[in-house]
Amino acid sequence: MDMFSVLNYQGSKKNILEFIHQNTNKFLKDDSTILDIFSGTSSVGYSYKSKYRVYANDCELYAYIIAKALLSSYYIDFGNIQDEFLSHYNENLKNQRKVYLELANEEAKCLLLNNADGLIELYKLVPTVWTKKVLIETPHCCYELFTTYYSTSYFGLTQSMQIDSIRYAIDRYSNDPIYYAMLTSLYFAMKECVFSKDGHMAQPLNKEKNKTRLLSQRKKTIIDVFITKLKEFSSSSFVNSPYKNKAFNYNFSELLNLKDIQDNVSLIYADPPYTDMQYSRYYHLLNTVTRYDYPSLTVKGGTYTKGLYTDNRYQSKLSTKKDCLMTFSKLIDFSKAYKKDLVVSFAYPIDIERQKTDRYVMEIDDLISKCSSAFGFNKTEVVTQKYVHTNNRNSTQKKVNEYLILCSGK
Repeated sequence: MDMFSVLNYQGSKKNILEFIHQNTNKFLKDDSTILDIFSGTSSVGYSYKSKYRVYANDCELYAYIIAKALLSSYYIDFGNIQDEFLSHYNENLKNQRKVYLELANEEAKCLLLNNADGLIELYKLVPTVWTKKVLIETPHCCYELFTTYYSTSYFGLTQSMQIDSIRYAIDRYSNDPIYYAMLTSLYFAMKECVFSKDGHMAQPLNKEKNKTRLLSQRKKTIIDVFITKLKEFSSSSFVNSPYKNKAFNYNFSELLNLKDIQDNVSLIYADPPYTDMQYSRYYHLLNTVTRYDYPSLTVKGGTYTKGLYTDNRYQSKLSTKKDCLMTFSKLIDFSKAYKKDLVVSFAYPIDIERQKTDRYVMEIDDLISKCSSAFGFNKTEVVTQKYVHTNNRNSTQKKVNEYLILCSGK
């Protein structure tokens, strides 16, 4: 099964793609258009890319960027523009403020000596917006958002300067199709190097309690990981497509108003959030690096939030118990009204007596009942596969049933 790894994503279906394909193939014809309406990292859409036209949608900006990157086709060798790209990168890097360049040299010495304590003390000297030593309103002449916001927390100083300089170079290609592949490769590099729990970015780890990991993560080089990943887009393993695939960045209910969706989509694959954990919390840094707009800081109870969040993160109603089922019903009703086949993917604990379900936003029986009522019991089928689910590699594994609710709209 074709896969392209970008993030350690909550609820990713990359490990059960065969199960999904086996059960949805009966709905598909040669001219089918599949809509992955909550696309996330587009693992499902990418897996169908070689055989069908794929539309992907997600309300999160970073997910839209990933969909644009993965559903496109590339016939360019990045090696041909690597020198040019690195010239732009180095242009921004050399224009960093003198204080950052000097402190970056001290950071390198600490890492060479495996001196975690020295590194922690050094970071107290780095000017950031959180310590109010750098004003948000007066950014320097170069790109320095991550240097001034996250250079002592999620990333090291050198790593942050590299992120900023990569982002500067990427903007030189904003009118080129490779722009989205570049941003996606930067997401991957950030995930690989971030000092947080398994690549998620909800909040940075405690430096005092994680000194070994601090050193190992800080020694990783963002630019090297970025270049290696970007080259995968032009490798023989990357799936190119003969179809005109599309990506959208809408709240799903707004997407359903588009004539393109109403007229051309034949199958909707829906993998909605299962729990009340907002995706914008876990991947907020990706939206920040994409928008690159020096946002305001989030204050709660008179202090900055632990995740060092910026204001106005998107809050989905699908991640709230109060609104989820009613909101999701809009998709069920749309699919029935427009005669679309609908496949709903949902993970739910196997042993509800012993496994907590308090954070789940919908009961699986309620969801199945809603689909059956809309499409009819004779046109609704439920299949399951046992799966061991984790939010990340450091969490306790949870045994779940992966449900596919298969609704025939024809």
